[in-house]
Amino acid sequence: MTDSSGHTIRPVAVLRTPFAEKFGVPRQSGLVPEAEGRVEFLPEFAAPEFTRGLEAFSHVWLLTRFHDNPPWSGSAVVRPPRLGGNERVGVFASRSPNRPNALGLSLVRLLAIEPGALRVGGVDAVDGTPVYDVKPYLPWCEAPPQATADWAQAAPFAHPAEAVVIPPEMAEKLGAATTLLVRQVLRLDLPPAYQADPARTYGMTIAGWNIRWCKGASGAPEVCEVARV
Repeated sequence: MTDSSGHTIRPVAVLRTPFAEKFGVPRQSGLVPEAEGRVEFLPEFAAPEFTRGLEAFSHVWLLTRFHDNPPWSGSAVVRPPRLGGNERVGVFASRSPNRPNALGLSLVRLLAIEPGALRVGGVDAVDGTPVYDVKPYLPWCEAPPQATADWAQAAPFAHPAEAVVIPPEMAEKLGAATTLLVRQVLRLDLPPAYQADPARTYGMTIAGWNIRWCKGASGAPEVCEVARV
């Protein structure tokens, strides 16, 4: 990307995640701690000097780009899922990925510093997302206790993890780690608020598996099919 002064902004890394497509990606970072990713630095930024001292921090900010998005529509307003998809707010009053420069900001947990890469937890991005910068999180100035957010003050609704139904034979296929990841993602109630058809089946590709589910009798997701991609 090149700005008005001619300065070129280029990626420093690529983020590898379990999410092969946008549907199923958590709407905010940290909602699914089990969603691990790997920040793989491009060769010119892979030297250990670039991350020297980063081990002192528990979390890092990732400045990313929504590379799978269609071009910005030019609309000044969006419909946030937190408002049921029916109310409009300004694009700069939202975290919507549909924005002029398609830039994203994710706060992730730093799990390990590896040669040429960072292992991180709580990712909320599609596999292959470009990373434009990495910065340490400073809790003393970036989590002010007096901050407010009105209609987005609390975490979004989520079903209890144990309410998500994954039949034992399917859980055995997936393995313990992937089953936990699928359970944590599905508890977030992924379908859009305006989708009210209780019989509809949904699908997503995650961690190399195609997962299909529908709304169970309790209202929580119930997995009905798993297949290797």
